[in-house]
Amino acid sequence: MVIRQEQPTDYDEVYELVKISFATSTNEGEWDYLNEVRKKDTFIPELSLVAENEDGKLIGQIVLYKTYITTSNSVYTELLLSPISVHPDFFRRGIARAMMMEAFRIATKMGYTSVFLCGEPDFYHKFGFKPSYEYGIFHIADKTKDAKWCMALELTPGALTGKAGTISIQ
Repeated sequence: MVIRQEQPTDYDEVYELVKISFATSTNEGEWDYLNEVRKKDTFIPELSLVAENEDGKLIGQIVLYKTYITTSNSVYTELLLSPISVHPDFFRRGIARAMMMEAFRIATKMGYTSVFLCGEPDFYHKFGFKPSYEYGIFHIADKTKDAKWCMALELTPGALTGKAGTISIQ
């Protein structure tokens, strides 16, 4: 498997990959969401990656883009992971893990210090993600202050210390 930066020539194939990956999900439209992400000024091409199998077929994709933590006296730029997809024929082969590790390596090299996401806690906890409320960071839509589905990962230990506030993950 090769993990590389996504190119515009990959967009159609990635669209179909995301569509088939989310076919049984309740997250309808995730495939269109990625197209919208690419149009935003928060999009970072170096952090939009694809995984190819030995035949050159795209079997996975991941994108990290800028998001913001708003505190009482500042706004911090961090990263959001969304979406990540693996072709159903290649589930449970470590592809998601490999793509995350590569994306996190590149992000760290670029100077980013943490990653947020909304997702299934049981899946993402095994990668080191914790509920963001453990850092005093709450999803703007979370009225309960207990959203286990809004998670964070410090790429640099202590990166979220002193950044208590809200995050609007879009």
